[in-house]
Amino acid sequence: MRRKPRRLTKPYPAVAEIPDAGLTLYEAKNAEESYRIARGGGIATIDVGPRRKKALMHVTCRQLGIDPTA
Repeated sequence: MRRKPRRLTKPYPAVAEIPDAGLTLYEAKNAEESYRIARGGGIATIDVGPRRKKALMHVTCRQLGIDPTA
């Protein structure tokens, strides 16, 4: 069972779980919606294993015009 996504606080970490990034930056309602946004290119990701990905928060914030540190 997956844990519920958490809203991240500033300053954002460099990497985070995709559901947390989706909730924080896009107000995604659940993990599936966050992964759909990531597949579409809305959340920059990096592979950390054969089946795992992490969200690159600072890259995604820059794409959206958000300052991740303040």
